[in-house]
Amino acid sequence: ALRWKIETFFRTLKTGCRIEEMRLATADRLANCIALCCVVAWRVSWLTMLSREAPEAAPTAVFTETERHMLEQATPERKRQAPRNLDFYVRAVARLGGYLDRASDTPPGTTVIWRGFSRLADLVEGARIATSPPDTYG
Repeated sequence: ALRWKIETFFRTLKTGCRIEEMRLATADRLANCIALCCVVAWRVSWLTMLSREAPEAAPTAVFTETERHMLEQATPERKRQAPRNLDFYVRAVARLGGYLDRASDTPPGTTVIWRGFSRLADLVEGARIATSPPDTYG
């Protein structure tokens, strides 16, 4: 019953994290890298499944306040519906990853969510840099 979910997780690990392309010098470094990539792949797979099974869930369990703000700003005006539930934010992430979000489209999958999270991380980092005080060198 869980085989497809496991296959999706490993596909995310292989294609999203590019785990098979890692060329690290020691087994310890490779193990640490794989462990980190497993967490990332799990988050993407979990969010994909969660958004399909509980779209009305509260987004605060998944997204930080900064991530939610960035996603709201990146959402086209016509898509900014009043209930800002988990489905709203997952679709916003997916749109950053190339999801078209048409009425006839299937729910977003791991590939567009992976790409969207990558872009969201850049947006959050850019916002952090823009709001941090400038460094002064003495």
